[in-house]
Amino acid sequence: MGTLIQTQKYSIIYGDFRDKKDQELFRCPRELDEQDLRRYINENREFVGFEDDDTEDLRNVEGKVMVGYWRMYFRGGWAGRWMLENGEPSQIDCLGVNKMIDWFCENFDKGCDYFMKEYMTNYKKWGGEHRYLLRPKYSDVYKVMVDTTYGNGDYPVRIYVYKNAVE
Repeated sequence: MGTLIQTQKYSIIYGDFRDKKDQELFRCPRELDEQDLRRYINENREFVGFEDDDTEDLRNVEGKVMVGYWRMYFRGGWAGRWMLENGEPSQIDCLGVNKMIDWFCENFDKGCDYFMKEYMTNYKKWGGEHRYLLRPKYSDVYKVMVDTTYGNGDYPVRIYVYKNAVE
């Protein structure tokens, strides 16, 4: 996972590069965030945190085709499987999914417990009392639905993968 630092002048992403930690991976002026930062994050499937998403229908996203989703569950550790809808995810898509899986493993090592449920209240509710729709910051490829209703007894995390409708 990269770290995004935003000053008044620059957006900078730090991360690991060739086994060296906290290397500067990318920098752009803040006025180019929507163009250059977004392009870098999408091309490299970089993950720098989550933000709320307000998509109403995950299967009908304008200009996108849902490839499928990685359905996560916790049984002594996080695990999951692909639920495919339109082809297979690419290797780079899987790289981005793995970065988010690593984030969940690192931050919620006991799965969907009290701490995860409490953390999710930082986000806007979506489609239910304990359901949240997140998007990795600046990402046009992924959406993450988190449902803490049943804790570890269900599949609390789904990482949706999209491709452009016309490629």
